[in-house]
Amino acid sequence: MGMQEMETVTCLLTGVSHFTSELGRTILIILSFIRFGILAVGSQTLWKDEEMDFSCNSTQLLCQPSCFDEYCPISSFNLFSLQLVVLFTLSLSLICYMPSKYKNREGSLLGHLQGRNQLKLHILHLLSRILIESIFIVTFFKVSPGLLQSGVAQCHSVQCEAFVICVDLKEEAKQMFSIGFCAASAVSGFICLGELLSSLRSIYKAKKTSHTKQPYSKQLC
Repeated sequence: MGMQEMETVTCLLTGVSHFTSELGRTILIILSFIRFGILAVGSQTLWKDEEMDFSCNSTQLLCQPSCFDEYCPISSFNLFSLQLVVLFTLSLSLICYMPSKYKNREGSLLGHLQGRNQLKLHILHLLSRILIESIFIVTFFKVSPGLLQSGVAQCHSVQCEAFVICVDLKEEAKQMFSIGFCAASAVSGFICLGELLSSLRSIYKAKKTSHTKQPYSKQLC
């Protein structure tokens, strides 16, 4: 019972099934803790009140909020949090639809068929995870002002005067945290891609082996 619970927790943290290699699952667990750490520390320091850390040389009341929405339409913290929610939802669906590897240990036909269905589900979840990681990385670069920027931007809002300049006072620290989170997402995606190719290679070898053995079985009959 304890082993099954440990497998469930591992599957929840990694988002992959027991078909994944031990090294791959270990790295994915470490990456999950890194991402949790980035959000936990950033929520209390960098992203606690982003609008207060955004300063503009304007006296208009609505200028600074409108410039902040123009500069940062989606907060990096909200985007990264949404990414983790989607990944954990995918992990929960994997736990619900993929039985434990400790079940159906007997080499029966039913267990063999269930194993094949689990492998197909494993491949589908790897594809989904790669797609999710890629979509959120691309979305971040689309909506963010860009990495390695100074945090200074000119505001073009109609609520402001002409030539209003705004500065994000914590932009450099945010960039470091964002780079770390994006790097963790990219590494996670590459690990899932490697596991996907390994699974497809195993399926191809199994089919090739079955095709080579089939003529001999017919001769024996």
